[in-house]
Amino acid sequence: MSHYVHKCYKIGETPDKLIFFIHGYRGCANDIDYAAQMLKEKLKNAWLILPESETPCETNADKKQWFSLLKVDPENLRRIAETPLEQIIDIYTLTGADMLAVSKKINLMIDDLQQQYGISDNQTYIMGFSQGAMLAIFTALTRQHEVKTCFALSGIVAGKNVLAQHLVSRPEVWMFHGKEDLSVQYKTLDYSLSWLEQHGIQTKDFRFDNLAHRMTEEEMNIIAAKILQN
Repeated sequence: MSHYVHKCYKIGETPDKLIFFIHGYRGCANDIDYAAQMLKEKLKNAWLILPESETPCETNADKKQWFSLLKVDPENLRRIAETPLEQIIDIYTLTGADMLAVSKKINLMIDDLQQQYGISDNQTYIMGFSQGAMLAIFTALTRQHEVKTCFALSGIVAGKNVLAQHLVSRPEVWMFHGKEDLSVQYKTLDYSLSWLEQHGIQTKDFRFDNLAHRMTEEEMNIIAAKILQN
């Protein structure tokens, strides 16, 4: 099996769903566990998996990253409010090759877990926060078999040129973003939605006042309600 180290929560006696929840840049599985705890309290019969990257973060060796951001944005221009939207998009576009490599490993892990737990793609969800949201979108859209839904929290469509070349699945993508977010800027949300819709992907968006770069219980309520419908 090709597994990242991960946290695994068994919810209910007979789990029949798989939820794969990806942490962000300068993060780890523990850093998104507060949201995972909120989510798992609302679900029934599911496996909730929090994988952890094996790569130390370039800006904090005690944390992890899925791919480098320093090499594409050494001056952190993507996080400056005055940086034009087009420039932010160009920065994230440069991550495509790295995202493709990581998404392949994640999809292999999802395949293994599905086989282990006897769960189909129609009962599988990919979600992520920040860099994990970017990777969730990339992973879901380049997966050979279509998952049920992708949930992207505080993310952006990144690596768009490489993603377009390898796009083979079109699950619906739900995007969540705080209006005060400068880490992954809120002003990128409409670009992401437009790109997805132009490529035949159904979207929903949820926008939150007075929210910066963090997840909330309200978001977990929305996600849990969607999962419980299936």
